[in-house]
Amino acid sequence: MTDQQATVLFVCTGNICRSAYGHHLLARELDQAVPGSYAVVSAGTQVNPRLTVPPQIHALERAAGLRALREHSPSQVNGRKVKEADLIVGATSEHLAAVLRETPGALNRSFTMLEFGAAAAALAAGTLPAWTGPTSADATLPERVRELARHLSRHRPAIRGSLDSIDLPDPYGREDEAYPAMAEALEPAVDHMVRLLADVARRN
Repeated sequence: MTDQQATVLFVCTGNICRSAYGHHLLARELDQAVPGSYAVVSAGTQVNPRLTVPPQIHALERAAGLRALREHSPSQVNGRKVKEADLIVGATSEHLAAVLRETPGALNRSFTMLEFGAAAAALAAGTLPAWTGPTSADATLPERVRELARHLSRHRPAIRGSLDSIDLPDPYGREDEAYPAMAEALEPAVDHMVRLLADVARRN
């Protein structure tokens, strides 16, 4: 990553299913939309380094062609990764709580994956107050992303109220059908993230 790249951090438990898939899917889509603008990373709260991404994740339709996902190794979340991230998206509220116990100052840039996806969709639909842009015309992309996150955090109750649940269920160790069900919930959220984050990168 560079000083001009904004960093998005995905967090789940083992960093082999939800955060790994979201990480590499968002990275590919943003690289196609706004090449070089974002560094997307992921980590887990309880990582077992011996585990790898399950075959059921690789079998997901949109996982095809995600070369980096095939080479993914789980990584433990830590304070440095949280501090460096301009936007943090956790699989569940428990993951956010784990992040915030160590780095409480990250609250206004931390959301669940489904929560941030819903926020991005609501901004696009005009059902949330619009973000008018950075306070400084010279703001870097990381600064713009952090300002956007603070704006959305002010409307967290409305965002959460629009969702049946802000948590993305963990498919690991469950029946095979749990994996596409997870993807069906996560992929639209990632698509909304792509459109919003690409728009922020294109702003002058």
